[in-house]
Amino acid sequence: MVKFVVDFAKTGTPPPADGRLDAPAFHRNHEAIWSAVAEFLSAESGDILELGSGTGQHAVTFARRTPRLTWWPSDILPSHLASIASWRQQAQLANLRPPQQIDLTDPDWTWQGDEKSTQALAAILCVNVLHISPWRVSENLFSGAA
Repeated sequence: MVKFVVDFAKTGTPPPADGRLDAPAFHRNHEAIWSAVAEFLSAESGDILELGSGTGQHAVTFARRTPRLTWWPSDILPSHLASIASWRQQAQLANLRPPQQIDLTDPDWTWQGDEKSTQALAAILCVNVLHISPWRVSENLFSGAA
């Protein structure tokens, strides 16, 4: 049985000095997730918001495969934000922006773009979040996405 992880900094091996966390779920599911979204994402350009980016591994991997999309990773936990920043630093991808803290338990959540973003997102991606979170997170995600 797969164990659900909410805070990757509190499980497994301690992260290296650079803070990059490694999620076993990423290794199990990133190719299956990519196969489900690749046809859509590969044809898109613009901004994509990833909600609940966790370690940042999905954002880095998928940003590498979609150079016409600008990826905006996010998470609620400081340890995950630090990991995302470290993965981003290591990857050096021009289309991967710094992580931002987004709390989907807040019904008024929002994201912040930059001077190049249009605020009209090409897509929102949320991986490995809804099945382990309170129902209000799902409600707030859909409400805020509208």
